[in-house]
Amino acid sequence: MKYSEAYIFVGIVILALGTYLIRYSGFYLANRMSFKEQHKQLLADSACVLLFTLAVFNTIFTETHFSGISKIIGVTVAVIFAWKKYSLIVVILVAMLITAVLRYLGLP
Repeated sequence: MKYSEAYIFVGIVILALGTYLIRYSGFYLANRMSFKEQHKQLLADSACVLLFTLAVFNTIFTETHFSGISKIIGVTVAVIFAWKKYSLIVVILVAMLITAVLRYLGLP
């Protein structure tokens, strides 16, 4: 095993152990700790806010550059179709089609 491969292997093992410990501690502490209903709701809301923020930044930016208006329009159309309760495959295909057509027409 090369020097760099050993570091990668050690990193994978550390991440696997950390993930296992986090999952185990959640299971273990669930019966020993109690939260107020207000705090449970705050934790659930914070997870939703974090995912929403991640989705917005991934829509607007690609690495360090602006993604372009066609991607934003495609995601907006996908949100509207999801809000109207279309199936997931329809939402994905329509968003992909709208974005591809706009880029083909020259919209960045």
